[in-house]
Amino acid sequence: MTSTVGMLTIVGLLNGLIGVQVPPSLSEVRELYLQAVQDKAAIAQGLETIERIRAARALQPMGTSGAFTAEETVLDAYEGALITLRAKHNLWPPTRLRHLREGLAILDESVAHEPAHAEVRYLRLLSCYYLPAILGRGDSVREDLAALAELLPAAAEQFPPNLYRTMVRFVLETGGLEPHERAELESVTPADGR
Repeated sequence: MTSTVGMLTIVGLLNGLIGVQVPPSLSEVRELYLQAVQDKAAIAQGLETIERIRAARALQPMGTSGAFTAEETVLDAYEGALITLRAKHNLWPPTRLRHLREGLAILDESVAHEPAHAEVRYLRLLSCYYLPAILGRGDSVREDLAALAELLPAAAEQFPPNLYRTMVRFVLETGGLEPHERAELESVTPADGR
């Protein structure tokens, strides 16, 4: 009985402390990822934000944890993409390769877990598209472009308008799409003011 009361007291205190702070969100992770392309310091901030989101979720009641499966995979994909960006900002080739391998392994696992999630595919595509051919990521690039051409027309409501517009434009500009795929994507491309 005493241990149950003690546990409830601890949980209540933790909930009270968390209630004072606004938990980080996926939109913050997205913002930090964009900053990390140019700013190495944003990588650590992004990874820390992901961990804070996971910690906040770990304190939620067990019954709601299953609802986070897809978003957890998106967080994993952002973690992989941020780790991959470490390679861009590092000068020492062996370290660059280590970061690249670690980040791409997480991204590949994320795509395997949620192959029909456009944002997960997009993060892997961005992380691989500009890599030298010698690294052998051409197949995943083609696979992600094809998947995004199929997924994006029905995904507009799943993403903030700016992110959706950016994903669609990237696929249109780089995808080598069939005419019917291009027409379908162009028909759902939101105007800049949306």
